This record gives sequence, structure tokens and C-alpha cells, in this order.
Amino acid sequence: MSSRSMYFDLAETPTPVSGRFADKNIIQFCASVKDHSRDIKRILTKSILVTSPESLQTSFQEVHEIIASGFSYNGQYRAILRETADKKRYVEIWEGDRLEACKDVSDIHGTFYSDEFLSSISFSYKDKTVLYIAEKKATQNKSKESTEGFAYTQSFGEGLTGKKQPVTFLFEWDKLKITALSIDASILFGQCIFSPAGNDTIYATGYEHTYEGKLLGIKYCFNRPFGIWEIKLGSSSDSITEQGDDNKDAKVDIVQCQLKKLTPHDLSCRSPRIFVAGDVVRLLWLSNPTGGAHAATAALHSLDISFGADSKAQTLVDRVWDPSAGEFPGLCCDPTLSTSPFLQLQTPNNGPEHFVVTHSTWGSRTTVLLISLRDGAVKDIAPDTDGKLFSWTVFGTDNQRRVLCCRSSVTTPYELLVGELQDSGDISWKVVYKTPVSSKGVFSIPLAFPVLRLDYASAVNESLSSLNLKIIPIPDRYPAETILISHSKSQADDKVLPLILFPHGGPHSTSNTGFNAGAAAWALEGYNISMPNYTGSPGYGEKHVQALIGKCGSLDVEDCIESVNHLVKLGIAEQGPGKIFVTGGSHGGFLTGHLIGQYPDVFTSAALRNPVISSGEISTSDIPDWYYAEFGLDYPIYSSPIFSDGTSAFSTPSSEVPPPRLMTPEVYSKLFLASPIAHVEKVKVPVLLLMGGSDERVAPTQGIGYYHALKAVKRKTGKPEDVEMLLFEDQNHSIDGVVAARVSWFKTMEWFRRN
Repeated sequence: MSSRSMYFDLAETPTPVSGRFADKNIIQFCASVKDHSRDIKRILTKSILVTSPESLQTSFQEVHEIIASGFSYNGQYRAILRETADKKRYVEIWEGDRLEACKDVSDIHGTFYSDEFLSSISFSYKDKTVLYIAEKKATQNKSKESTEGFAYTQSFGEGLTGKKQPVTFLFEWDKLKITALSIDASILFGQCIFSPAGNDTIYATGYEHTYEGKLLGIKYCFNRPFGIWEIKLGSSSDSITEQGDDNKDAKVDIVQCQLKKLTPHDLSCRSPRIFVAGDVVRLLWLSNPTGGAHAATAALHSLDISFGADSKAQTLVDRVWDPSAGEFPGLCCDPTLSTSPFLQLQTPNNGPEHFVVTHSTWGSRTTVLLISLRDGAVKDIAPDTDGKLFSWTVFGTDNQRRVLCCRSSVTTPYELLVGELQDSGDISWKVVYKTPVSSKGVFSIPLAFPVLRLDYASAVNESLSSLNLKIIPIPDRYPAETILISHSKSQADDKVLPLILFPHGGPHSTSNTGFNAGAAAWALEGYNISMPNYTGSPGYGEKHVQALIGKCGSLDVEDCIESVNHLVKLGIAEQGPGKIFVTGGSHGGFLTGHLIGQYPDVFTSAALRNPVISSGEISTSDIPDWYYAEFGLDYPIYSSPIFSDGTSAFSTPSSEVPPPRLMTPEVYSKLFLASPIAHVEKVKVPVLLLMGGSDERVAPTQGIGYYHALKAVKRKTGKPEDVEMLLFEDQNHSIDGVVAARVSWFKTMEWFRRN
């Protein structure tokens, strides 16, 4: 198959993004699919009847206009947040196939929130009320002289552009009544859930500004000044009514609230979840240390909020500092736990026992953890017993014995599984769905580019089966290791294929063994792919995350080059022209720039996506603290103390608040020397830059400046054509739009082939 068609078929593999147990025997899940004929991402849904021995399934149905949806705690009702093509917004309540209520909220607020960091859909336990979050209605200018609407309001940063002022709304659908929560504090709330005790109590994640008044970017950053808050709603006598735009549908009640912070100022806490068992009600959440590394080992906490219970929180699972090889390395979770993370079993002596189930990074894989709510004991229930190196994602449970998960590897696209917990504590798994690896299996429409079509499902499966997947430790650099994707044919022919080194970003993220369409397509083009997990990658214990702080640009670079040297020693790679290539994005681009500058004779060519090039240039970044903390420089981050009401912003007295963090000549000098730009004049290899013009995390000016600096360097050698740059004006930091991702992949492949 041609590289063009192979990339399309791998990239168009449906990616499951959510799933739930609709009832005892039915599973519903949603998948995201890239449609290259229309150059859009489509959201599809499918239902599966899980009956022994076979599973029956419906065809994929496209989801139209639905921004977000959620179900009541008993599954009876479904709330849908809908936005039409003409920007009309509706809140709908469905009971089965019957529309119970619908409210036009177009004139009440702005866009609905649907992200995993802020959004919420929570049903009351007591009556017909649902909670959701949307952007505050924009101020309308009344005259040409008015300054309304021009006040500076910060957004939540990269990936959350336009989300600035989240407002929590309550929809009482039997009355078609909308109520907005009014907060007399600078705290911004998301991830809200109702207390089982009634509609007057809500638990939420509260996001605070820094002492400098900055709202730091939160995507992939778990060290922010945020915590878990209790929100008490005032009585009906405290409510006022606001009328807008002379539209009766825009009528909204506003209720005043009282706040109490439940978590300490030195922990960044998120993802509140409610556990109910009889009269016992517990609030659970995740935490990371405030400040420092933007992602590290997490802890799991529990607070008994039953009537009359002690209000002191307990740590169920603490951070793990330095685990031995093979031991639990600590929680390394996504931004949130699943919406239904609880399981239970019946023990012979102690009666029912309850658990939290979640996925977590463990080395170069993600696996499924079963965590006892009694003592915090952790058990891996998806171990790699068959050597296929699957990585797992937990979608949710039926709140009894079953959990719905997705797993994949580079050689095996996504599979949906149901696990059933036994009284012994063991779990049995059943595969209920395998995603097609051909666009022909999802769409009946042709691809945008005419290609010779074959029996794609069998052809792509056969191609993927020719790939091998290994995790290779790097000697004398524990716990650094690399994920290697290689061709079985090259081993049979005793042929050494060229190597692409592909370091991850972060630096505190982790490459895992899960399905990666771009990497698999590169491998099928005749390259070995190495994805190193260098020091600083979570999943190996907190000690190894913190070991990178102050050593970015040296320790991580050394780990990467030693991974290459080790593969050469093993005969998996070889040195010389046309033999070793390197590519990476964000911090992976930072490492790529360092590698071609510090080791100019090792690599043949390089491709960098939105790279950090000059760490002292931070003016437009949504995470300015990154450029200080990761290089060992202090960047104070404060948040409200426990039991604060939110009106006193910081726990530090005003007399002790430090001066603003400025980019002084001394600081800039240190950051410059730790940056790739310091080595630009030593770069020999051809360089391709892929830039997102709307990147809020790393200023595009960094890559653009590097491009011009390299042009000057290359003119000295008479090869200015050895530097190229593509600029995707509408793309953010990830450059993951359908067109941009496709063009980036093909251009990178062409760039490596050319050299």
C-alpha cells in the first residue's frame, strides 16, 4: 500500500473517547474519527448488547450538535447541552427516548463548557434539577463611548481559548427555571457536583489567580493554585432575578453562595467524586503539590461528609518517592477520575468492600488500578501477562462489579473490554468491540485523495502485525527506557533500518505503548521508531520526576542520546548519513534542538513542532512558571488556606508577598545557556519547523526566530534550503487539526526521505 493510503487508514481509526453502561446488558460509547474527505473530526456513537457468548452492536451513528451530555445517578435521565449551526443553545432533558424538557438558553449565557478540566453535568439526588457550566454572557456595548466589554479578562490558556468566566447554572426542568450561582470571590469554579444531602450543597474545583493576578494555563498542568471547595447556596429569599434583552426566555434567578475551602494551600486538588453506601457519604479527589513540576505523582484523598462525621480528610494513596523495579510507582492520572469510578465485592468475612478504579501510568504503559476505599491498597488488575504491552483507559463502572475499559498497542488498535470483579478480588476480561483499522469500516464516502484501494482491513492488519513492540531499559541510567517499534522483516533480513528518535514533550509526560497512528505509519515506511522516557517522566516514582528539575537541557538530553547509543550497540540502529533522524514537539522539540546542536554529527535531519527554543522568552506563554521552575528557579504560587471563604486570596500575609517575577539579565542568561538557541551555530543537519500560529503555550516567535537564525547559519555553508518552516495560522500547541496533522506527517516523511 502507498504511504498516502496507509497513513489515512491508520489516522482514520476510530478512537474511543468515552463509554458507559446504559443498563445491565447494554454499553454505549463515543469515538472520535478523522474524516479526511471533509477535513473534520467527527464524533460517532455506538451501542453494544453484551450477552454471552456473543456481543451484538449497532452501526456507528454520528452525533450532531451535542456539545456535552450526562446522566442522572440512577440512569433515568439524560441531560444534553446542544448548540445548533446558527449558535442557538438549548438544555434538554431526556427520559429514555422521550424529551422531558427543553430550555432555550441562547440569551442567558455564552458557550457551554465540555472539556475535562472545567465542565460539569450533575443531577440532583433530591429533585428534577441538573447543574451545568457555561461561559458568562458577554457584555453588550451600549454606546460608542462605553468601555464595557473591553476590560482585560484572562482565559484558562492553551486548549481552552475563549473560556474565561465560567458560571454554574441550575436547570429545574419541571419549572423550566434557570438559576445562576453568584460568587463573592475571585475563585473560578469547575468540575461541580451535587451533594447527596440536597440541592443547597455543591462540591467543586476552585481555580485561583497567582499573587501577581495571573490565571495560569491548566491543561496538562496539575500544580496550579486550585483546590476542592464546598459551595452552600443561599435560601430562596436571597435570590434576585435578572432580565435580559427583553426576552422572557432570558430570565434567570441569581442565588448568592457561601464558600469553604476543604483542602490545604500547598496541594493542588481536583476531580471531586461522591461515594455513597447506605448512610456513608465520602468525597474523594486527586492532588499534586502546588508549584514546581507541572505534573508529578498524585495522591488520592477521602473526606467523610456523612451527617455528623469528622471533617478531617484522609490520604488513601500517598505519593510514592522511589519504588523498587516492578513496584507500584504512584498514581499518575489524567485530569479527572471517571464519572463513575466505584466498584464493590462481597468478602466472606468483612461484608461488602468498595473500590476506586482508575487508569494510571506505570512505566511505559498505562494500566488499570483497583484501590481499596478501606485501606488504600492498590492492585494492578490489567497486568501485561501476555507480553502484548497494551496501554489501558478506564471509562467507568456500573457501580457494582463491572468496569468498562479501552486498550490498545502500536500493533493492536483500540479494543473495548468489560471487566468483572470476582469476590476473590480477581477480575475477568471480555473483549466486546474491536475498532476497524480502515476508513471503509466507518465511512462509505471516498477519501479526498484518489488511491489504489485494496481490501484495507486485511491489508492494514497484516501490515501492523509485521511490527514489533519492545520496552528497552537504558543501561546505567535507571529508570530511563525507550519504547521501540521495529519491523520483523528487517530482523529476518538482518537489515538495520534507519531510526527516528521521537522524544515526548512535557517534560513531565510519558510516552506509552498505546496505539499511535503517526508512529505506526512511520514504522511501516521502513523506519525503526524510538520513543524514550527520559528522567522526569512520571510513572517511575516522584524521585525521578524531581530529578530533572534544574537539569533540563542536560540530563534529559543525555538520556536521549544514550538511548540512541544503546540501540546502536544492540545493532538496532547504526551511525552514518541517512541512518538516524529526530523529531519532537514542545519539550520534545526543545530536546530535538539540543540534540542537533550538542551532537551535530549524530543525526541526518530533524523536524521540530512548536519547540521551546529560547527559555527566556515567556511573554505570551500561558505557563510562565514553567520557564522558571523546570530550570531550578523559584516561582512562588500561593492559594487560599483550608476553610477559607475565598475573599482572602492568599495564605501569605501581604507584607511577605514577594516582588513580581521579572526576567532579569541574570535569569535570562541562565535560561539562554540551557536552551537550544545557545547551540544554534553548531547545527549541521537540515531542519524542518512546524508552527502553530495560535499556540498560547510556546510563543510561535521562538520557532520563527530559530528559523531565521538557522537560515543565517546555513548561508555560511551555502545551504539555506536546508531550513524550511510550515506555519498553520489557526492551529494551537498540539497542531492536531485534520489538515494540519496530515500535512505535518507527510512533510516530515518527505523531509526525512529527502535527506
